[in-house]
Amino acid sequence: MSEHELTATILNAHSWYHIDSPLDYIRAAIWCGSNLVTAISYFLIPMELGHWRRVMPFESSARIGQLFIGFIFFCGLSHLAMLVIMQTGPWWATLFIYLPMAVVSAATVVLIRRDRKLILDVLEAVAQGLRGGSG
Repeated sequence: MSEHELTATILNAHSWYHIDSPLDYIRAAIWCGSNLVTAISYFLIPMELGHWRRVMPFESSARIGQLFIGFIFFCGLSHLAMLVIMQTGPWWATLFIYLPMAVVSAATVVLIRRDRKLILDVLEAVAQGLRGGSG
């Protein structure tokens, strides 16, 4: 079996999608790349939110933060799983969702990381205001 035939067999081993043309390879690569970028972004966003939780003044913020971080983490895990479990139906049509989602997810990570100091300063100011301005 040639390398091309082996690759085609592996990619087409599932009954719900088939890679039949060069464009299918491109769509599949974009689909997998979009899910990978989204998953990585979803794993990095909770790391940033962990910094935010430290400056929040009220007790429930820790629980809310943990739940929100867990939610984002499991969203990332689901997108990471999509690299090996392609969607049913016209899976390539989900590119209209996944590609913009990957761009937005990556941009979110970049912006909250870039502005971390400002965000933390604002959150600390809010926390001080909620405590009555002392501190």
